[in-house]
Amino acid sequence: MNVTKDIINDLIPLYAANECSADTRALVQEYLQQNPLQAEELRRIINTPIPRAVPSGKGLDEVRAFREARRRLRRRSWLMAAAIFFSFAPLSFFSDGGRTWWMLRYATRGALIYATLGLMFWIIYAVERRRSKNL
Repeated sequence: MNVTKDIINDLIPLYAANECSADTRALVQEYLQQNPLQAEELRRIINTPIPRAVPSGKGLDEVRAFREARRRLRRRSWLMAAAIFFSFAPLSFFSDGGRTWWMLRYATRGALIYATLGLMFWIIYAVERRRSKNL
């Protein structure tokens, strides 16, 4: 079989990374002994230092911004869920021994506490939403 320059060029990355079999390594070495110009080019490629990738500050800022946005959205979701729950809780019904109780009518104090908590959560939610829009 005739080993061409293209075949060797395909094998050089494996040879340089020491990822090829012993037979392939021997084939490449034999070809390079017969072709000193290509052997010199391979030495130059292997000896060229590879610049280290420096993480850009832009990427890290984007990751931080994404995490902050995700945290804010999660917080707003929980605030809205709590606001909805505490707003509708005073309108709930309870059943006890065949009798139905309406919280707003029969447990007015508890209903007012739930409604106050609901109002508080709505206010906090509105403040968080306004802050997010201003960013």
